[in-house]
Amino acid sequence: MSNKTLTAVPLTAEAYAPYGDVIQARTDVEITGANQGTAEKFHHTARVENNHPNSSGKTNFCVYHCRPTKELPFKVKLLERHPYSSQAFIPMNAGKTRGYLVVVALNGKDDKPDMSTMKAFIASNVQGINYAPGIWHHPMIAMEEETDFACLVHESGNQCDDCHEVNVEEWIIEVPGYRA
Repeated sequence: MSNKTLTAVPLTAEAYAPYGDVIQARTDVEITGANQGTAEKFHHTARVENNHPNSSGKTNFCVYHCRPTKELPFKVKLLERHPYSSQAFIPMNAGKTRGYLVVVALNGKDDKPDMSTMKAFIASNVQGINYAPGIWHHPMIAMEEETDFACLVHESGNQCDDCHEVNVEEWIIEVPGYRA
């Protein structure tokens, strides 16, 4: 059993900034009127990046259908990263769940996750997340209910360029207010 434990905290744009962007209507971006006055447009809520060599990365706008974790506290045993692309996830669950778990870490000097920078966030059902290129993260962790996520990523079809996975020493993530 692991003696490394982390408690997930509510997701905020400020706390998540080293890892990427929080996608939601917020006041720290330019806001303009839209749709003949019936809407507001929140500009540039996430940086979409495609840094694939030789322009080999193609836009993949896809949907992930995620089943909820059956184990809380959650055990982190692996992390992945997309070295050349940002990757955005936007929940499409029509309010059926309160949120989902996001686990991230910065890259270390050894080109592996720097586990001292690992953070865990509880994203609400109205917040999307955008991983910056090269940010280590756990695959999506739905809680309570099955959740569909719209995903925007750039991929070349070459696994060596698209996604790196590494096993890590087990960490336990406490998720206050949630049960499996």
